[in-house]
Amino acid sequence: MTLSVVPSHPPPTVENWIHASVLVLNASYQALHEVTADRAVTLVLAGVAEAMFAREPYFPIRSQRHEIALPETIRLLRYVHVAQRPAVHDESPATAAGVLRRDDRRCGYCGARAHTVDHIRPRSRGGPNTWANLVACCAPCNTAKADRTPEEAGLTLLWQPKAPDPLARRQRDIWRRLAE
Repeated sequence: MTLSVVPSHPPPTVENWIHASVLVLNASYQALHEVTADRAVTLVLAGVAEAMFAREPYFPIRSQRHEIALPETIRLLRYVHVAQRPAVHDESPATAAGVLRRDDRRCGYCGARAHTVDHIRPRSRGGPNTWANLVACCAPCNTAKADRTPEEAGLTLLWQPKAPDPLARRQRDIWRRLAE
Protein backbone atom coordinates (compact mmCIF):
# COMPACT_ATOMS: atom_id res chain seq x y z
CA MET A 1 0.00 0.00 0.00
CA THR A 2 1.27 3.49 -0.77
CA LEU A 3 1.82 5.97 2.02
CA SER A 4 -0.73 8.79 1.73
CA VAL A 5 -0.26 12.18 3.31
CA VAL A 6 -3.02 13.55 5.54
CA PRO A 7 -3.19 16.89 7.38
CA SER A 8 -2.16 16.97 11.02
CA HIS A 9 -3.30 19.33 13.78
CA PRO A 10 -0.15 21.11 15.01
CA PRO A 11 2.94 20.59 12.87
CA PRO A 12 5.42 18.33 14.63
CA THR A 13 8.67 19.78 15.93
CA VAL A 14 11.86 18.22 17.23
CA GLU A 15 10.61 18.88 20.77
CA ASN A 16 7.05 17.56 20.50
CA TRP A 17 6.88 14.85 17.80
CA ILE A 18 7.40 12.05 20.30
CA HIS A 19 4.13 12.96 22.09
CA ALA A 20 1.97 13.08 18.96
CA SER A 21 -0.83 10.51 18.93
CA VAL A 22 -0.94 7.87 16.21
CA LEU A 23 -4.03 5.80 15.45
CA VAL A 24 -3.45 2.04 15.49
CA LEU A 25 -5.54 -0.13 13.18
CA ASN A 26 -5.90 -3.87 13.47
CA ALA A 27 -4.93 -6.00 10.44
CA SER A 28 -8.63 -5.80 9.48
CA TYR A 29 -8.40 -1.96 9.39
CA GLN A 30 -10.50 -1.66 12.55
CA ALA A 31 -9.47 1.29 14.73
CA LEU A 32 -8.10 -0.07 18.01
CA HIS A 33 -6.59 2.81 19.99
CA GLU A 34 -3.99 5.56 19.88
CA VAL A 35 -0.34 5.32 20.87
CA THR A 36 2.45 7.87 21.12
CA ALA A 37 4.53 8.52 18.01
CA ASP A 38 7.66 6.93 19.47
CA ARG A 39 5.74 3.69 20.11
CA ALA A 40 4.28 3.78 16.59
CA VAL A 41 7.72 4.25 15.03
CA THR A 42 9.04 1.36 17.11
CA LEU A 43 6.23 -0.90 15.89
CA VAL A 44 6.88 0.04 12.25
CA LEU A 45 10.64 -0.45 12.48
CA ALA A 46 10.19 -3.78 14.29
CA GLY A 47 8.04 -5.04 11.41
CA VAL A 48 4.94 -5.41 13.59
CA ALA A 49 3.03 -2.64 11.79
CA GLU A 50 3.07 -0.64 8.60
CA ALA A 51 2.62 3.10 8.21
CA MET A 52 -0.68 3.83 6.46
CA PHE A 53 -0.90 7.62 6.44
CA ALA A 54 1.88 10.13 7.11
CA ARG A 55 1.56 13.44 8.89
CA GLU A 56 1.72 16.66 6.98
CA PRO A 57 4.02 18.48 6.65
CA TYR A 58 6.55 15.72 6.09
CA PHE A 59 8.51 15.12 9.26
CA PRO A 60 11.31 12.55 8.95
CA ILE A 61 12.22 10.21 11.79
CA ARG A 62 15.82 9.18 11.23
CA SER A 63 18.16 6.60 12.67
CA GLN A 64 21.58 5.46 11.48
CA ARG A 65 20.05 3.12 8.90
CA HIS A 66 16.44 4.20 8.43
CA GLU A 67 14.30 7.21 7.64
CA ILE A 68 10.52 7.10 7.80
CA ALA A 69 7.82 9.75 7.74
CA LEU A 70 6.13 10.44 11.06
CA PRO A 71 2.93 8.37 10.77
CA GLU A 72 -0.62 9.59 11.39
CA THR A 73 -2.00 6.02 11.25
CA ILE A 74 -0.37 2.60 11.42
CA ARG A 75 -1.82 -0.88 10.75
CA LEU A 76 -0.79 -4.03 12.58
CA LEU A 77 0.38 -6.76 10.19
CA ARG A 78 -1.16 -9.55 12.27
CA TYR A 79 -4.72 -9.56 13.53
CA VAL A 80 -5.05 -9.03 17.28
CA HIS A 81 -8.23 -10.24 18.98
CA VAL A 82 -9.48 -7.52 21.32
CA ALA A 83 -12.42 -7.95 23.67
CA GLN A 84 -14.77 -5.03 23.03
CA ARG A 85 -15.35 -3.03 26.20
CA PRO A 86 -16.67 0.47 25.70
CA ALA A 87 -15.03 3.05 27.93
CA VAL A 88 -18.28 5.01 27.91
CA HIS A 89 -21.62 3.23 28.17
CA ASP A 90 -25.22 4.34 27.77
CA GLU A 91 -25.66 4.99 31.49
CA SER A 92 -22.52 7.16 31.75
CA PRO A 93 -22.98 10.85 32.56
CA ALA A 94 -23.25 13.07 29.47
CA THR A 95 -22.89 16.78 28.81
CA ALA A 96 -25.07 18.97 26.62
CA ALA A 97 -22.11 19.75 24.34
CA GLY A 98 -21.34 16.03 23.99
CA VAL A 99 -24.95 15.18 23.14
CA LEU A 100 -25.17 17.95 20.53
CA ARG A 101 -21.91 16.73 18.97
CA ARG A 102 -23.06 13.06 19.05
CA ASP A 103 -26.38 13.94 17.37
CA ASP A 104 -24.72 16.29 14.86
CA ARG A 105 -26.94 19.11 16.17
CA ARG A 106 -30.03 17.43 14.70
CA CYS A 107 -33.30 17.21 16.65
CA GLY A 108 -34.01 13.66 17.77
CA TYR A 109 -37.74 14.17 17.14
CA CYS A 110 -37.99 16.04 13.81
CA GLY A 111 -34.43 16.22 12.41
CA ALA A 112 -34.31 20.04 12.36
CA ARG A 113 -31.32 22.06 13.58
CA ALA A 114 -31.03 21.63 17.37
CA HIS A 115 -29.65 24.08 19.91
CA THR A 116 -30.86 22.46 23.14
CA VAL A 117 -30.84 19.04 24.78
CA ASP A 118 -33.95 17.20 25.95
CA HIS A 119 -34.34 14.59 28.68
CA ILE A 120 -36.36 11.74 27.17
CA ARG A 121 -37.58 10.80 30.62
CA PRO A 122 -37.98 14.25 32.24
CA ARG A 123 -35.73 15.20 35.14
CA SER A 124 -38.85 15.94 37.20
CA ARG A 125 -39.64 12.21 36.91
CA GLY A 126 -36.16 11.05 37.83
CA GLY A 127 -34.63 11.13 34.36
CA PRO A 128 -30.83 11.06 34.62
CA ASN A 129 -28.22 13.06 32.66
CA THR A 130 -26.99 9.99 30.76
CA TRP A 131 -26.22 9.28 27.10
CA ALA A 132 -29.31 7.06 26.78
CA ASN A 133 -31.67 9.66 28.29
CA LEU A 134 -30.48 12.80 26.46
CA VAL A 135 -31.13 13.79 22.85
CA ALA A 136 -30.49 16.96 20.86
CA CYS A 137 -33.73 18.90 20.42
CA CYS A 138 -34.98 21.95 18.54
CA ALA A 139 -36.86 24.64 20.45
CA PRO A 140 -40.33 23.86 18.98
CA CYS A 141 -40.09 20.14 19.85
CA ASN A 142 -38.65 20.90 23.28
CA THR A 143 -41.53 23.30 23.97
CA ALA A 144 -44.13 20.84 22.64
CA LYS A 145 -42.73 17.99 24.73
CA ALA A 146 -42.41 20.11 27.88
CA ASP A 147 -42.43 17.97 31.04
CA ARG A 148 -43.79 14.82 29.41
CA THR A 149 -42.42 11.63 27.91
CA PRO A 150 -42.25 11.48 24.10
CA GLU A 151 -45.24 9.12 24.02
CA GLU A 152 -47.35 11.49 26.15
CA ALA A 153 -46.38 14.41 23.89
CA GLY A 154 -47.11 12.45 20.68
CA LEU A 155 -43.46 12.56 19.57
CA THR A 156 -41.35 9.72 18.20
CA LEU A 157 -37.58 9.47 18.45
CA LEU A 158 -35.86 9.22 15.06
CA TRP A 159 -33.02 7.15 16.60
CA GLN A 160 -32.27 5.49 19.89
CA PRO A 161 -29.68 7.59 21.75
CA LYS A 162 -26.60 5.75 22.94
CA ALA A 163 -23.09 6.47 24.14
CA PRO A 164 -20.69 7.63 21.41
CA ASP A 165 -17.78 5.49 20.25
CA PRO A 166 -14.64 7.64 20.61
CA LEU A 167 -12.95 6.04 17.58
CA ALA A 168 -16.02 5.86 15.32
CA ARG A 169 -15.25 9.12 13.47
CA ARG A 170 -11.60 8.14 12.97
CA GLN A 171 -12.76 4.72 11.68
CA ARG A 172 -15.08 6.38 9.12
CA ASP A 173 -12.17 8.58 7.97
CA ILE A 174 -10.01 5.48 7.47
CA TRP A 175 -12.66 3.75 5.35
CA ARG A 176 -13.10 6.92 3.29
CA ARG A 177 -9.34 7.28 2.68
CA LEU A 178 -8.99 3.63 1.75
CA ALA A 179 -11.87 3.95 -0.74
CA GLU A 180 -10.15 6.83 -2.54
